[in-house]
Amino acid sequence: MAKVSLVDLDVTSKRRPFPNLALMKLSAYHKSKGDEVYLNFPLIQPDITYASCVFTWNGRRRDGLPPEAIIGGSGVDLKAELPPEVEHIMPDYSLYPNVDFSMGFTSRGCIRKCPWCIVPEKEGQIKPWARIYEFWDRRHTKITLLDNNLLAAPNWRQTMEDLIAEGLKVDFNQGLDIRLLNEENLDYLKRVKASELRFAF
Repeated sequence: MAKVSLVDLDVTSKRRPFPNLALMKLSAYHKSKGDEVYLNFPLIQPDITYASCVFTWNGRRRDGLPPEAIIGGSGVDLKAELPPEVEHIMPDYSLYPNVDFSMGFTSRGCIRKCPWCIVPEKEGQIKPWARIYEFWDRRHTKITLLDNNLLAAPNWRQTMEDLIAEGLKVDFNQGLDIRLLNEENLDYLKRVKASELRFAF
């Protein structure tokens, strides 16, 4: 049994932590192997250290990590990916005890090439990724979708139908592409439970 240290480099004294999806998946994977997993707990002597950084301005915080640490996240490496057996595992939501929602991607990539956005370089062309059942913890009535351009995804109808069928309250966290609105997807949006709709682009 290994001791695994997970380091969320975006957690600071000034920022309430938003759950790091990659770390939750790594936690689930290692716990399934019988390993002990610790988040942001520097007092242990770990066998393996993973660190994740979403925001570039926190990238410098990796300087305090052990040299053998495995580091990923868009804040430090746009090409780093989780292995498939980790990427498609149910996240370990207990890693962030105050989180009362599930989160994940049903699609990756985007059809746009906005000059300020890293998504085209990081994820490439838009493609289906998973159904909500891969990351939806049935104890949660709320779900956050991290899709970068859901309405452009080939599987957007399936995602909407799943959300409606399960009665989940959804947060389209990355916004919806207002240029893609039409009568069909507007009908779905009227039927899905969303506290608010954010439109981007």
